[in-house]
Amino acid sequence: MKNINYYKKNISETKITILGCGKSGIAAANLGNYLGAEIFISDNRKKIKKNQLIHCNKNNFEIGEHSNKCLDSDIIIKSPGINPNSKIIKTVLNKTKIPIISEIEFASWFTTSPIIGITGSNGKSTTVKLLYDFFITKYKNTMLGGNIGIPFSNNVQKEIKLKIQRCIHIVELSSFQLENIYTFSPQVACILNLSKDHLDRYSSIKEYFNTKFNIINNLSKKSFFIYNEENKNLKKIINKNEKNYIAFGLNNNKNNFYLKNMKIISTQNKKNIINCEKINLKGEHNYQNIVAALEISKIYKINFNSIMKKLELIKPLEHRMELVPSNSNISFINDSKGTNINSTINAIKSYKKNIILIMGGYSKGKTKYKEFINTDLKHIKFIICYGDEGKNIFQELSQNFKCKYIKDFTRCIKYAIKIAQQKEIILLSPACASFDQFNSFEERGEKFKEIIKNHNFKSEYAA
Repeated sequence: MKNINYYKKNISETKITILGCGKSGIAAANLGNYLGAEIFISDNRKKIKKNQLIHCNKNNFEIGEHSNKCLDSDIIIKSPGINPNSKIIKTVLNKTKIPIISEIEFASWFTTSPIIGITGSNGKSTTVKLLYDFFITKYKNTMLGGNIGIPFSNNVQKEIKLKIQRCIHIVELSSFQLENIYTFSPQVACILNLSKDHLDRYSSIKEYFNTKFNIINNLSKKSFFIYNEENKNLKKIINKNEKNYIAFGLNNNKNNFYLKNMKIISTQNKKNIINCEKINLKGEHNYQNIVAALEISKIYKINFNSIMKKLELIKPLEHRMELVPSNSNISFINDSKGTNINSTINAIKSYKKNIILIMGGYSKGKTKYKEFINTDLKHIKFIICYGDEGKNIFQELSQNFKCKYIKDFTRCIKYAIKIAQQKEIILLSPACASFDQFNSFEERGEKFKEIIKNHNFKSEYAA
């Protein structure tokens, strides 16, 4: 691969192929085009939404295939949705010397502003949103992007175009986005936790974990690495003796922040206390997210009182342990974003009332559900399994729990409503991806809310 500075200085003479025209692919194309590069977009889907092709013309894109036209380029930018084991990637690697980079890598070439990168198996979106809300109180030009929905390339282009000064980029990073990283170097890198996930894409847990660790490959002496010392998988890998490595957790009062009697306490100033009973984010996993955000905010000297005021106003993200309004004494929790088993366990443990749990969808690799969903979780009253993975979940869990398999999502939710009693919780936390019946976890969550909104609840459940 040529020196990165070569591409930076000669971007207007560079030919770039973008593989995939989803949000990040189009954003990378727009940034490259703005900088004067020659762009070619290739997407092997046969049907593409019109708004995805707004910036294309018939000469610089193709759909329905990845042809040899892709190989007529100096750089290839791989969108996160492109599997590293796909045919086109293998062709590039085996037959050419064209460098393959991620959209995150590409965008990072064109900003000198501080980047705060957050990854982990769970809690990324919540944590970056917390950070954004905290940082905006002091740094008005804070930008939030990455996996949370606004491509990093969009924010970098905006920064360049508007000549924004003193910008800070807060970037949520999935493992897919951390593939093909070469020089990406955040000022603060954070790994919240590691657990089994995406084994439909990676050959092993080790490969998945190593991809996450790409976030710290290029840290400088002035960078910081924030990590969860209470996560067993992280603890096995991390060398604590490294400088500028900052551990966080809930149970160590030698750290900068810890949890005691439902209060997050600052070690350095015992007057700085967050009463967890007064905030909307519930569960130990969320308290860990808060402590991670506090550690990063401390580096940038964000005022603690400002943080406390913000925390009291912040509500859970949509599709993440979201309370769905209903004309019923049943509580409906939309945790459609819970796409792996650890996320589902965290959701279950956040409640004490009886739970009717809805699990299933598209498998992300072999999961031994019975190792996680066990009889210690006594408040699980019933489990309804749906979708392609539903049969496997039913077979594993029906020995220890009352279970039912209903393939169709809508019928599954309606059955849950039918068997629920007053003051119980119906929890949609699937532990699986959505792609068997939906295009995204957002679409699945919206369907859940739509069913509840349109349901004619029996009078005995009416509020």
